[in-house]
Amino acid sequence: MSAIGKDVVNFRRMTSSDIDAILILIGKITAEKTHVTYRDLAANDPGGPLDLSLVAEAKGQIIGFIIARLEFVYIPFVEVCLVHAVVVDPEYQRRHIGSALIKELLDRCYLGRINTIRTLVRQDDDELRSFIEHLGFHPSNISNWDKTFERWIE
Repeated sequence: MSAIGKDVVNFRRMTSSDIDAILILIGKITAEKTHVTYRDLAANDPGGPLDLSLVAEAKGQIIGFIIARLEFVYIPFVEVCLVHAVVVDPEYQRRHIGSALIKELLDRCYLGRINTIRTLVRQDDDELRSFIEHLGFHPSNISNWDKTFERWIE
């Protein structure tokens, strides 16, 4: 338990019962409609053996979360905690809750002997890049390559 600002913030593993609150929080931070659905989040098996996701709670409400999974990547396979998203309620931003979520994840990975934590950041997102560099992340020696489609077949 840690105090951040005026509120006490608790961190715990995410469970499937958190999905509705997480979707509401995602809606608060996105200007456009998100394509993330209940089914998408449930498919990640929150709280399951490969899930490392956490939530931050204050006053009984989820105010932030981190979606992270244990992945086996590259050849030879390497065990990696892959951070997919860190989200903090706009009312609680700038109180170091995102940093605290990352630190909590790092502590849990250390205890679980997972020695690589990886996150993906857009090259032009200077604010996010600065944030993760401040937390001790550095560019990987693995390059990310994408193939995209101009539009979906309807």
